[in-house]
Amino acid sequence: MKIATWNVNSVRARLPVVQKWLQESQVDVLAMQETKTVDETFPVAEFEILGYQVAMSGQKTYNGVAIVSRLPISGVVKGWAGNDPSRILAVDVGDVTLIDGYLPHGGERGDEAFLHKLQFFREFRTYLDTTYARDHHLLFMGDFNVARDPQDVWAPEEMQDAIGFMQEEREALENLRGWGFVDLFRKFHSEQQFTWWDYRMNMFKRRMGMRIDYAWGSEALSVRVADCMVDVEPRRWEKPSDHTPVVVTIS
Repeated sequence: MKIATWNVNSVRARLPVVQKWLQESQVDVLAMQETKTVDETFPVAEFEILGYQVAMSGQKTYNGVAIVSRLPISGVVKGWAGNDPSRILAVDVGDVTLIDGYLPHGGERGDEAFLHKLQFFREFRTYLDTTYARDHHLLFMGDFNVARDPQDVWAPEEMQDAIGFMQEEREALENLRGWGFVDLFRKFHSEQQFTWWDYRMNMFKRRMGMRIDYAWGSEALSVRVADCMVDVEPRRWEKPSDHTPVVVTIS
């Protein structure tokens, strides 16, 4: 089973790119973030024609998460503890629970958006603690908007105060991972690899990016994972998202 995550940066604007990638990659499940559309205007039929059923939770213009699957899905939960339905979506695929997350971008150190981001991470960790047992086969994927380590950004010295790499954000991310998650890409790959490149300044071609999109598995799930890779190719296509997919292969 192949499960992927991808911040598509507007599912309607990026639909041809997403459809092309699904046909080429043949992933079984795709968790998307920043779909940027209400559920009523989500292009459900365009995914169903490719053999995917759809679960989504969106809002106009901003945020939005969706999961499309060729395998039966059940147990759909939008949001968490009554919060953020356009940021968190969970489904069951067989014996795996998949959480699709678009975590807050934040802001400059000390401002309201920055503080909200840190609070979100703390409260979501509490939600995980009270909702899932450590032996659950849990896969948490999405755009977490924080780079973990210096090798996950193109210029760590210059970016210490940059949104997405501040020490407070990294500590919040590690606290969230401390629930018991394994960073599945790092389980298999030690090299530098980014998942996001700003559209500006030709940053993709200049290899100036960040690894902020993750696939994290519980310990119980991680032993079943055969690989986790970043597929950079869609970032080279015409009218791409500024992010690229992360793909997990599970036995």
